[in-house]
Amino acid sequence: MAREALDLLGPEMTLHFRTGCVDEAADLVMRCHYSRRLPSNIQFVGSLHEAGGLFGDYGKAVAAVFFSIPPTRWSEPVLELSRLVQDGSRPPLSLLIGNACRELRKQGADLLVSFADRTHGHHGGVYQSASWNYDGCRDRMMDGLLVDGHFIGGRACNHKWGSRSPSKVSAILGREVQPHYDEGKHLYWRALGSKGMAKAKTLGLKSMPYPKPKDAL
Repeated sequence: MAREALDLLGPEMTLHFRTGCVDEAADLVMRCHYSRRLPSNIQFVGSLHEAGGLFGDYGKAVAAVFFSIPPTRWSEPVLELSRLVQDGSRPPLSLLIGNACRELRKQGADLLVSFADRTHGHHGGVYQSASWNYDGCRDRMMDGLLVDGHFIGGRACNHKWGSRSPSKVSAILGREVQPHYDEGKHLYWRALGSKGMAKAKTLGLKSMPYPKPKDAL
């Protein structure tokens, strides 16, 4: 059930942070996020809502954050911030992330990670504003396939054809497909206590100087 955690008061709007409003958060992703796709293995959803009407109800969702079990294997349990999305009203995303982190800590989470995708020109400025640690930029990786000139993400390939291998999918379709590579992703992380810091140390996560926007590409 959706639950109000905190009211965020600003000079231009009153925003309410809530958890569990999956349908409204999903609608934001489908309308406003570049992926137009929900993540898999969702574990937590937080959202910001405008102030409601005369009867104290909540207004529409203007921003949302999703945390999921990562699709790649980590040697320690972590949660990944897998979607961060807002509408045109430009709500304070760093406050959204901060309140989500407090709720996750209450629920027992201790180490969070997130990636800023250079392919889409992201350098992770919002994570910098939220005081997350920066581990560096990962190497370029194959993130999907080009089928008839159209990009299809790796998860979608696995779901549709049971593989993201160019040769296997080419054999299934009877025509050649090409691998698609991202430009590398910036890795950010945040520990939610001493246990999370111990995990970060075990994983060898670093705290490096933040990249600047010009370093995103």
